[in-house]
Amino acid sequence: MIKHYSSKRAMIDILSIKEQVIRAFKNERKYKPFLDFIFAKDYLNDDDIEFPSMKLISEAINLNYTQLSKLIKELYYRLFDDEVLNFKFDFKEVEIVFYIRYFDNYAQFSCKRMNYIPRVGEQVNMDFVNAKIGTSMFYVDRIEHSFESNKQIVYISLKSGLFNQYLYDRKHKAVEYGEIDFSTFYSGNEFDIREAIGLRKY
Repeated sequence: MIKHYSSKRAMIDILSIKEQVIRAFKNERKYKPFLDFIFAKDYLNDDDIEFPSMKLISEAINLNYTQLSKLIKELYYRLFDDEVLNFKFDFKEVEIVFYIRYFDNYAQFSCKRMNYIPRVGEQVNMDFVNAKIGTSMFYVDRIEHSFESNKQIVYISLKSGLFNQYLYDRKHKAVEYGEIDFSTFYSGNEFDIREAIGLRKY
């Protein structure tokens, strides 16, 4: 556990899980002025709103800097380590986001729910994207999970064709050995990756 972290970083983390924090501390008046202030505006996602300084918050809720910093860190700590509170995170909503690529053609769409989340390497056929992408046969290249507010978001990256276990392993090895950089690895351009690691292009 990191013992020293900034109050601003803790505040950003608190903002990212707004619904969870409200549920955890809705009955604790001690935190109400601070939470009412930081949740009054969308400081994380609205680029037109300047992120509030500790000084601004201190003046607004009538606490000095030291008191405010202590309050923020205490609240943040209690989410994870307070045995009395024993808070359980609950990400009720699930959104699945598909990213699809075939050469220079791209598509993205979201699903509310799926009975089964495909895993890396599994084949996925989607006839309904053929006109937009140029093919309907894909494999799962990468899966990422994000947790924010009360939602879990699953990002599924699909590439066209058939999964190649050797190439998949070779790409990861190439990153570890410095044969390709992370930007090339995440670009999804297998022609460039194959050329960089000395494999035939097809």
